Amino acid sequence: MPQYKYQVKKGVKWLSKFNYTDPKTGITQTEYKRGFDTKREAKDYEESFLEKLITDEENEEIPYERTFEDVFQEYLMSHKREDIKESSLRTKYNIFEKHIFPTFRNVPVSEITDDDIAEWQTKMRSFVMPNGKHLSKAFLRTIQSQFNSVINYAHSKGYLKINPLADIKNMGIKDKRVEFWNTDEYEKFAYYAMRYPNYYYAFEVLYWCGLREGEMLALTLNDINLEEGIINVNKTYQRVGRQDVISTPKTPSSVRKVSMPAFLCDELREYISMLYEPEADQRIFQITKSTLTKNFQNLTREAGLKKITVHGLRHSHVSLLISKKYDIFEVSKRIGHKSVKTTQDIYGHLFDEVQRTIANDLDNMRRR
Repeated sequence: MPQYKYQVKKGVKWLSKFNYTDPKTGITQTEYKRGFDTKREAKDYEESFLEKLITDEENEEIPYERTFEDVFQEYLMSHKREDIKESSLRTKYNIFEKHIFPTFRNVPVSEITDDDIAEWQTKMRSFVMPNGKHLSKAFLRTIQSQFNSVINYAHSKGYLKINPLADIKNMGIKDKRVEFWNTDEYEKFAYYAMRYPNYYYAFEVLYWCGLREGEMLALTLNDINLEEGIINVNKTYQRVGRQDVISTPKTPSSVRKVSMPAFLCDELREYISMLYEPEADQRIFQITKSTLTKNFQNLTREAGLKKITVHGLRHSHVSLLISKKYDIFEVSKRIGHKSVKTTQDIYGHLFDEVQRTIANDLDNMRRR
């Protein structure tokens, strides 16, 4: 079986993972051990282990005790780590390094109890960041979800006889707040943004088409059909380790064609004419998410508007569509959600107002 390398703070280590048949039960088992300095050492461990099975039928060797970090690495590999986007992987590592590993890294996973988890939750709730603030309830929920994924995996693999999460209430809350602007608020913002063309046209695409930031930043001339008024969303942009990275979109359903209003086609023609000899496969918005966010926040303050995130422009687009009573299936398709349920879960409360409007319309029809 192949050996695998994984990241650690000071470089990489190797792990050995292979299947074997238990001579006592005849059942296929998986052996997993990490912490080797070289691939050769990991391979030697496998060969030594299998040889031991052959020469010692009784095999009373105590099985390797997996630590929490061992299971974390195995969990990543079992879920096809190569399919996880680099930015998502970095985010996951950061969460574990900062908030989970300090407590559980070297603890044998089989020894983790509900009391240990409850104590850790208390520590997380009282954690103070450098700015003096506590972690938000939404982020606490994210940390909890990441922790649960490893514990549940360990339980499913038989590394835990009893799942310690059974009697534990998740900390934090799901962040269902959707902050957005109405059209008047966005137009006020756009007025201030016009002084910065590189950003203004980017904000226009985000608000009027509902694209994700990465999708907008990945756009090239090849992706925009101004004659038909179509944007082809087929990739996403991110900045990883000071390098520009273009990758596939968030989900297969994110690959889509988005129709643009005619005025936006005119604006993009104007913007593209301002670029210096752009290549067909060159990103037309040569900015990053961080600079986009900084400009957005500055303009929001200048315009005196309530604070929302850049992603809030996507929420604002969806809110606009819902207020116009567009079908949820079409809304979901336009913004590239995996399913209508995803749209409903995020924006369902906005449809409540639409229902009230429909009821009022029906009432007016009857009373005429």
